[in-house]
Amino acid sequence: MDALAALSILALMAQVHAQCISENDMYVLEAQPNLTSATPFSTLLFKEVLPSSGNFFFSPFSIWMALVLSYFGSRGKTEAQLEAVLALDAKVDALAMYKALTQLYQASASEEYTISTANRIYVDASLPLRKCLKNVLSDEVQNINFAQPDEAAASINKFVNTATRGKIPDFLHSSDVTGSEMALVNAVYFKGFWKQKFKLEDTKKEMFFASPDELVFVDMMGQIGTHRYGESKELNTQVLEMRYEGDGASMFVYLPKGKKTGQELDEMLKKMTPELLLTSMRHDELKEDKVHVKMPKFKLETTLKRTLKTALIHMGLHDLFSLKADLTGFSPAGGLRLTNSIHRAVLEVTEEGTEAVAATVLKGGRTARRTRPFTCDRPFFFLIRDNSRGNILFMGVYRKPSTAVLSVM
Repeated sequence: MDALAALSILALMAQVHAQCISENDMYVLEAQPNLTSATPFSTLLFKEVLPSSGNFFFSPFSIWMALVLSYFGSRGKTEAQLEAVLALDAKVDALAMYKALTQLYQASASEEYTISTANRIYVDASLPLRKCLKNVLSDEVQNINFAQPDEAAASINKFVNTATRGKIPDFLHSSDVTGSEMALVNAVYFKGFWKQKFKLEDTKKEMFFASPDELVFVDMMGQIGTHRYGESKELNTQVLEMRYEGDGASMFVYLPKGKKTGQELDEMLKKMTPELLLTSMRHDELKEDKVHVKMPKFKLETTLKRTLKTALIHMGLHDLFSLKADLTGFSPAGGLRLTNSIHRAVLEVTEEGTEAVAATVLKGGRTARRTRPFTCDRPFFFLIRDNSRGNILFMGVYRKPSTAVLSVM
């Protein structure tokens, strides 16, 4: 009897001690996490940060994950604003979803496709951090000496470089972390091989209509294959789903209809809402069809800084970047707020498939069938989705051939 009583008391004490972020930090999701609810955040943020010209590419998921880290330490109005913007219900569910996603994406590497994410909460030794955080987020919380900004930046860059397989080697400068006490960092990596690959010999120089007055030759890949195809009347666009091997991930390409003036894409994006985007990707909207696909072979790289901070404030995170910020869940001493945000994303689309990375810091076919043409010879919108979890990993627009790196300050 005494032994049973002692065990019950110890179990109860351990349970109480474990509650650091939520009312039950040990809660585990019974079903696979689904991020369809994050589509409004992804869509609205995309429209906020999208420049009026040029190519663009970013990972709303990477930014979402970094903000979820800040949510774990938030209280009061700051917590309420993060819940509203990120479409989160409660910390107990958010923490369970976060842990499940982290575990799933750590184990998702295969011969077919790879989706991985890595997170860090870098904390200066001088900051009185709540000790229990290291128990709940043991892999994420790392001490770092921000008083030595060169060393701090080098440590964060090493982490990002490893997490992105060498695609983002120099993420931060020492000036980006000078004066910081904490940095919330997320890195996302994706690599997938087309389920139906393009043949190298079918890639040819063809015209791309950037605008009526700007016609440019591009390396245009070509193939005839079976893909899921549909049209959105509301968005006045063709929609093509190009699956990666394993069917767990896809690239969705939106090719606006029109006269190739370059304005059709802008008109489509103005009409695009989270609801219309979700509808356009539904299986009952896209049907298997034999499609003659032509798509440019391209690389994109984008960096967001002040634009990202401004966008997040405009979306409703008013307190997080101000003196009103309540992040006492991290440190009871108070005074913490986010002062800076940096995001970088890199993409390469080739005949074999796609490789995309991002990092965020806060501081057979039947021949009798008709072949449907899908020629990306004018500006288009695209996204890469983890189909198993309804998670939009990356979004972008391709307006014209360019080797330039876009930096949106």
